[in-house]
Amino acid sequence: MKNRCYPKLLGWLMLLALGSCVDPYRPPEVTAPDSYLVVNGFFNSAPGTTTTIQLSRTQNLTDSKTPPAETKAQVTIESGSKVSYSLKEGSGGVYTLSGVVPQANETYRLRIRTAQGKEYVSDFVPVNVTPPVDSLSWRIENEGVQINVNTHDPTNNTRYYRWEFDETWEYTSPYYSAYELKNNRIVSRAEDVYRCWGSSVDKTIQLGSSARLSQDVISQRPLTFITGTSLKLGLRYSIQVKQYALTQDAYNYYDQLARITQNVGSIFDPQPSQITGNIRSTTNTSELVMGFFRVGTVQTRRIYIAKTQLPYWLTQTGVYTCLVDTLTPSKIIERQPAIINEFDASTYLTTSFDCVDCRLRGGVIKKPDFWDQ
Repeated sequence: MKNRCYPKLLGWLMLLALGSCVDPYRPPEVTAPDSYLVVNGFFNSAPGTTTTIQLSRTQNLTDSKTPPAETKAQVTIESGSKVSYSLKEGSGGVYTLSGVVPQANETYRLRIRTAQGKEYVSDFVPVNVTPPVDSLSWRIENEGVQINVNTHDPTNNTRYYRWEFDETWEYTSPYYSAYELKNNRIVSRAEDVYRCWGSSVDKTIQLGSSARLSQDVISQRPLTFITGTSLKLGLRYSIQVKQYALTQDAYNYYDQLARITQNVGSIFDPQPSQITGNIRSTTNTSELVMGFFRVGTVQTRRIYIAKTQLPYWLTQTGVYTCLVDTLTPSKIIERQPAIINEFDASTYLTTSFDCVDCRLRGGVIKKPDFWDQ
């Protein structure tokens, strides 16, 4: 019997020894001191628009702060015919250019000179004219709403596309609050906090290509899916999509970027690798630069979806219990609850603040200017 126990005991001792010898792996990229330039933006060729180029620096994976902005740089856009346009510096490393419309048959490049004297240039790129968004379609599926984009180029010249979108939604609180407590006095509420508008900007890379098709058509390309119980579908929802035409090189760059930043999580996903754009350092050829300079137009389209157009889905507001009580003014001053309305001559209906103030779920009470369009 004792002999049978020895192998088991030895096995446990080996496991403990192995466990005590495992050190956490910290690859040098996580704590590397290098900081590389990141270029975001493109030369907008639509008349009356403003071109925006944002410069920042990479940071370590362990750094939770906002990426540092590259300020006090000289940023210019140069044409193939040697015409130069200087961008004006704003705040947060943002540089803008207004009143300049690129010529359709011209090529352009970006030049950056930092305050430290480092210089970067992009390749010369053509002007890409983006075809209009044909439509944004949506359908009910899997207990939610699937939103797709449709477009085409009758000249068959575009072939490569990228989309960005922002969302806005209207929602309300479970209860309307007519009164509030100020300086221990019950007064009529100064602000209406019953109705709010939330918003978000999609951060994913959305690409599409018709290069393998005989016609330059993108049909029913999925953009986003909204669960039926989402607060986004609480009352009224809107999505605005921006569409960009890309060169094949730009498409390949964004496709590679999407593969290593969005498709991660298992051993079968693409492994981290170096991403090469069309911007390089002229002062240090071995220095990495993140970004891809593009020139072209952008097309936009917006749709609205009302709650009345959807099945009866119970919206998850994030407020799971709204207990209502009747309190006298003295008890309200003592407990400091949210006030709904008068109950009778001597008491008020009260509840918690997250049941009356829609701002506590991330929205604002100011209606967007475009909302009634």
